[in-house]
Amino acid sequence: MAKLITGGTGFIGAELARTLVGQGEEVVLFDVAPNWERIRDIKDIVKVVPGNLANSFEVLNVVKENNVEGIYHLGGLLSIQSNANPQASFQVNVCGTMNVLETARLFNVSRIVFISSFATYGLGVPQVVTDDTLQRPITMYGCGKLFGELLGMFYRRRFALDFRSVRCPSVIGPGVTTPGNVQYNSLMIEKAALGEPYECYVTEDTKSVGAMYFKDTVRCLDMLYRAPKEQIKTVNYNVAGLRNMTAKQLEQAIQKYVPDFSVIYKPNPEVVEYFQVRRAAEIIDDTRAREEWGWQPLFDDLERMVSAFIQEVRTRPEYYGLKQQ
Repeated sequence: MAKLITGGTGFIGAELARTLVGQGEEVVLFDVAPNWERIRDIKDIVKVVPGNLANSFEVLNVVKENNVEGIYHLGGLLSIQSNANPQASFQVNVCGTMNVLETARLFNVSRIVFISSFATYGLGVPQVVTDDTLQRPITMYGCGKLFGELLGMFYRRRFALDFRSVRCPSVIGPGVTTPGNVQYNSLMIEKAALGEPYECYVTEDTKSVGAMYFKDTVRCLDMLYRAPKEQIKTVNYNVAGLRNMTAKQLEQAIQKYVPDFSVIYKPNPEVVEYFQVRRAAEIIDDTRAREEWGWQPLFDDLERMVSAFIQEVRTRPEYYGLKQQ
């Protein structure tokens, strides 16, 4: 039986697919615009099905026709895209999640892992954010993710669907292509690895709260999926990776490996505001994820993450559509 990954050729999905293939799983990737470069090493092993989460029939068909036993629901529109086009975000992130859950119910899918976001927190965020902190998102993206968490909880209670999710902080990794996103940290390291300067669209003191390297995100999703059902108590979990860092601190960490790297700061007010709302948060408390299913990041040191990222880009830039100078 197959594992389905929505958004399967994207930033996180392709690396998760690679991990599952390495474990001997049959993998189906569902994506509205498949990125073949991302999966070039496994394209003859996985099955790729083009499709739109907002189209319930396409979601039904991909599950029915591929004997899917488990779903990693990663697909959706990202933050600033969602704010710019809330109608499209509603169709993909909200209705799309409803389509995935209802399809899972109809075809007796055994388990769903949903990737949520720290963006579900917003107004009145405290210094320490726990799994019990009130979620009051201010972005369309955050609203959609919170809807997904709550709808999943409903399906779990009402239909005994084994739904579980993680709220990831900003995920850092190579090959970010979505226009208007907030991945300044990924792009900064990527440019340094390619030997290029970087024009950064936040201020030097803009802070990422608990950012996470993309390979840790994949480990996290895989660990949560494989955790025994009886261990899942909280259901929707905070997870953390790196400690808080400002854009300037990231720049300085990069310069330890690429001494001549230069950054010019030209802040975009919309992106700066996105980070300012959660500026009060200092700690993402992921105690329950650690206690209930053993979560622990491997890349929780900034310099180690930067080194791994640079090596990843320089080793296989073609996977991420990149070219070195």
